[in-house]
Amino acid sequence: MQTLMNRQIAELLSSSPRVLPAVNQIEVHPFNTHTKLTKYCQDEGIVVEAYAPLARAYKMKDRTIVELAKKYNCTPAQLLVRWSLQHGYVPLPKSVNKERIVENAKVEGFVIEDADIERMDALDEYLVTGELRLSAMFSTFFFLTD
Repeated sequence: MQTLMNRQIAELLSSSPRVLPAVNQIEVHPFNTHTKLTKYCQDEGIVVEAYAPLARAYKMKDRTIVELAKKYNCTPAQLLVRWSLQHGYVPLPKSVNKERIVENAKVEGFVIEDADIERMDALDEYLVTGELRLSAMFSTFFFLTD
């Protein structure tokens, strides 16, 4: 799937579009890293917007996530948001709880060490948290115009 999306982006860019893609919204979190796709986007100057950066809370009790959250004195959600930021992504965490929204945004007080980033990257299991539909297989692009 990543190769398909890389190829689609390459085809789009090679067509000399009048407006270049500015943002690619992709489900990205430690359990679905999309490493090749995100690197390709970043290499092409396309911002990666990470939707579902909390993996829809399916993995908040993962042993590694819980252990690292304790190490960094943060919540598992804060750890996942920080992971996205340190990868250079724009995370879009979602919650209906106002307190949790505020809490999830408080990630400036710590930096995840490189070795721990690598541990989190190694959790990749290609987890797709939404319904797997044809539309979910393709990236969502946003274009900026003058």
